[in-house]
This record gives sequence, structure tokens and C-alpha cells, in this order.
Amino acid sequence: MSTSSGSSNPPVQSRRSHTKSRNGCRTCKKRHIRCDETIPQCCNCTKHNVRCDYMDGGMVEGNPDLNMTPQIQRELDTWRETGVYPFPSLGVDNQPSPSRYSPTDLRLIHHISSVAAQMQAAEAASSATWTKRVPMFLRIASSNDFVMHSLLGLSASHLSWLTASPATLQLAYQHRGFAFQGLQESIGNFSKESSDAVLAASILLSWQVTDWRSWASLLQGTSTVIDAMHAWKHESEFAEFMEEKEIFTRGAFRPQIADPQRDRHVVSHVYNSLLPLVDYFHGKDEELKGLEELINFVEGLYEYIPVHSAEEQFALLHPLRTWLFFLPIDFLRRGQQDASVMVLLAHFYGVALAVEPLFPAVGAAYFGTMSVGPIEQIHKTLVKRAQSAVALMGFPLEMVRHFRERMDWRRAQTVSPGGVRASHSSHLTGWNFDAFPEYAMVGGHAQTVPTTTVQDVHGSVAASDFIASAMWRVGP
Repeated sequence: MSTSSGSSNPPVQSRRSHTKSRNGCRTCKKRHIRCDETIPQCCNCTKHNVRCDYMDGGMVEGNPDLNMTPQIQRELDTWRETGVYPFPSLGVDNQPSPSRYSPTDLRLIHHISSVAAQMQAAEAASSATWTKRVPMFLRIASSNDFVMHSLLGLSASHLSWLTASPATLQLAYQHRGFAFQGLQESIGNFSKESSDAVLAASILLSWQVTDWRSWASLLQGTSTVIDAMHAWKHESEFAEFMEEKEIFTRGAFRPQIADPQRDRHVVSHVYNSLLPLVDYFHGKDEELKGLEELINFVEGLYEYIPVHSAEEQFALLHPLRTWLFFLPIDFLRRGQQDASVMVLLAHFYGVALAVEPLFPAVGAAYFGTMSVGPIEQIHKTLVKRAQSAVALMGFPLEMVRHFRERMDWRRAQTVSPGGVRASHSSHLTGWNFDAFPEYAMVGGHAQTVPTTTVQDVHGSVAASDFIASAMWRVGP
């Protein structure tokens, strides 16, 4: 449906018909969409920045597109010659030594550092972007190779988002594979000294995995790490995010009741809330393009209600999560910090909160903290700088209120002395590294992930809140 359509509701229709693709990739089959069977990465997987299983047939041909420019090459050459990190404004005290890294890896470090420095200069706190955490991760990564691989995987993922290069996406998966391998070794010899590195890699990898099995396993493992660090959490780099008074607590776990009619009503409400922005963004091509993609995403959801398996839910939500992770950077790196950009980003976050009840297996832990903080901060920024745009924040703020009520979120006032704490063993339970396809690239073996229990859900939700807070919370 075009955004200029006179209809105010997504049409009630069956799923889009298409010619069946006998040899389509597994991701397209799970999403019930036609695969164009492009080798080594189909167009749908490239568009949504996910790994296509066609890659398993062999290495991708061609070199990664690293988005090089003559200026970037000069900066890299100078860095190698002088050893001086080219981004002093980030304040990284334990700086990566250029002699330890290949030209490709050095470019990946340069890229993610450059993005962080540009966000810092743009005062992008209004969107609560994760880039403010890059200096902390670099500091830890400089002394822990598996954390560096996790960070380089994230950098390559962003470059593949910018360039749509299958070879760059393959590079991201390779780094993740080595990161998982190093993470497994560190967990097998877990200690106070290695705990921050284990947690850093877990956070970084949790934002990169593209399938349900990997994501669920990572959250369960991260929950175990957080518990194991209780005795020395005040000494951790992540101490501020582990303080119970600084994170949200929840009421009792309430399973979502399937109700397709309600879900379609929610999607229709979201769709109607987006339509008034079409006129507001008239003449602003980039913002209008982003809005059209969001509206198309919402229309697509309407066709797939109800969604049954956790794997299908995760696959449908992944494009929205990728947008939430990279779109703020894409806009703000170009200096587009005007009110219209803030309004658009707030609506992306608002849609995330609105649709999470449709996907009970992944929604709340997937989108909660990463969306609430940015919406509230954007609203505060608009109140100070662009009063005329505040009226357009009704839908995102409404979704924040409903989300808080639905999840029974509240600030914890005291540190609870209760709770089960893991022993300070050199080996942590709860991790299943065979769940990660990236790890299989460097020696993993496939096996079935254990069934998730209600207790696992509690731990995963808490871990997801912690991870989102560490990456997205407004503040230092």
C-alpha cells in the first residue's frame, strides 16, 4: 500500500502469493517469502543484514567493501607509522596497538571508532545511541582478543549495512565465530579477572546474532555471568548497570494470551498513527523513505498474524531491530539532528514497543529498555529545542506508558538480599555454544538447544534488560 493511499487501515488479506522457490534459503522459507536464490547471499538476507545459509556452501567471492576513502587510508597509514590512536576525543586509555592487527582489522577498528567520535561530536545523546560505549569496549578489547573480535564483528556488520556487501557480512560472521570460540575458552576458566571481558563479549555478540537459537542461548549465558559476578560487581566496568537501583524490576511473569483479533487491532492503530507523518516529512526525502519502510513493515506484520513459533517471531522482528540499531547512526552521522529526524526515530522506537505483545517469545526482552529510554530522551530534547514538534510525540509516549503498565516496571529502591547466586566456580553453566552458527565456522558442532523454561525466561529477560541498559541508557 502506498503511503498516499486514502485507506486508514491495512487491508485484511491473505499472505502475499508468490512462486514457490524450491531451493530457497532457510531464512526466506521461515519468513514465508520468495527467495531469489542469489548466490552467495540472497537479496532478502542482504537487505535485512542477516546471514544467508547459501554462504555455508563456501567462501564468498570478492573482497569486503570497507568503505575506504583516501582520507581514511591516510589516517590508517599515519596510525601505523606513529602508533598514535587517531581519535583522542574518545579518551581510550588502553589504546589498541596498530602493529597487532591486519590492515582489514585496523580499518574495522578505525570505522567503529570514527562512528563513535562523530556521534560524540554531534551530541547524539538525544537518541541514546550505543556508540557512547565504544571507548569502554575498546579498552577491554585491547587486552582480550575475543572481545576485539566481537567488536570487529559489530563494525563489519555496520559496514555491510552501509554497503550491502555479502563479503563484508561474511567478514562479520568470521569475527563472531572467533569471538564465540574465545568466549567459550574464557567461560571454561572463568575468574574475577576475566569476568568483564566475558560480559563485554556477551553484550556485543547479543546485538549481532541473527537467529532465535543463538539469541536465546546468549541471554541465558549472560544471566549466569551476571549472577557469578555478584561478589565483585562493584569493581566491574559494568558496575553502574548492575546496581539494582539503576535497573528496572518487574512484576510476576505473565504469559501472553494468543488473540489474533487484538493483534490486528494493535497493528491497525500503529498504522493509523504513522500516516499523519507523511505530510510532516513532505520534501524531506531521507526521512520520508525511512517512514515508508516503517509503514511497509507494519503492513507486512498484519499479513502474518498470528505468528506461531519463536523462530518465526524472531525472523519477523529482526529487520526492525536492525533499523533501531543502525538508523540513528545513519541519520546523525550526516548531521541531521533536526526535529524531523528525532520525531522519526521516536516513531521507530514507538513501533517496537507497540508490536512486542504480538511476539511474546521475543518481544519484551527484545525491545524494552532499548526503546523506552530513547523515546523519553528525544521528548526532553524536543521540549527544549523544538516545541512545535512535541505534538507529534503522542504515539511514542503513549507506547512508553502502555509498555510500562504492561510490564509492571518500577524502579527498585533497595538492593534485595535474596536471590540465588552462582558459585564462584571456574566453569559457568547455562551456555550452549553449539547453538551459534558463527561458532560452527571455527569448529562447533550442531545440536539441539534445551527447551526454555519459565525460569529461563526470567533470567533471559533480566539479562536483556541489563544488556540494553549497558548499550542504550542515557548518561555517561
